[in-house]
Amino acid sequence: MSSGPTTNRPLTKTFCEACRKVFTPRDAMQIYQERYYHPQCFCCSQCGNTLAGRPFYPKPNNQFQCENCNNSLAPICSMCNQKIPSGTTAKRFQNRHYHSDCFRCCKCMAVIPDGHNFVDMLDGRYQCLTCSKHVTGMYQGKEHAPRLDSSYGEITPVQCDQAGRIPICDKCTRPVTSEEDAFKHDTRYYHLDCARCNRCRKKLFNVPCRKLGSALVCHTCS
Repeated sequence: MSSGPTTNRPLTKTFCEACRKVFTPRDAMQIYQERYYHPQCFCCSQCGNTLAGRPFYPKPNNQFQCENCNNSLAPICSMCNQKIPSGTTAKRFQNRHYHSDCFRCCKCMAVIPDGHNFVDMLDGRYQCLTCSKHVTGMYQGKEHAPRLDSSYGEITPVQCDQAGRIPICDKCTRPVTSEEDAFKHDTRYYHLDCARCNRCRKKLFNVPCRKLGSALVCHTCS
């Protein structure tokens, strides 16, 4: 929330940011973030009341709302049914709004952090990937769900390419010699000790995993 704008008059020819008319020497002037307004032009975009000298909330497209309108138009949290006032950390999913602290796994009640995948149970509830065990619901989130594109790697003898070159470990970038077995995922090789989830450090043998950027992660952490 912002307080009422200041009224220091500039020395040069100035236009009102709203009506684009030139200020005359006798015109009253309001200033907000180096933009100039007539008092009657600096008004709430909802009710039209002037905001000169009153608290207000900046909105997109150079619009403003008075405190009353901002509170009345605040979105409702779909979990607790309480309003989400401006400045409050919140989430939005499929046109539903949530306080960040209300967006929780319905099973373990842990908060689902920003950027983490989760399972939409299709009834207004959500589960974290750990509780869902990847068998129910529909995956949603900022990243695709791991079950959609995870695959198993395999422990295999190292094979040179047609030019006789040995592969390089995708984790530590050291050679994987033909004297040892290696973990192979897709077309990339890893030393057995390097074949760990980049997040939880769990070994990836017999575990679904996938590339996440440059990292290899297990299905739970992805």
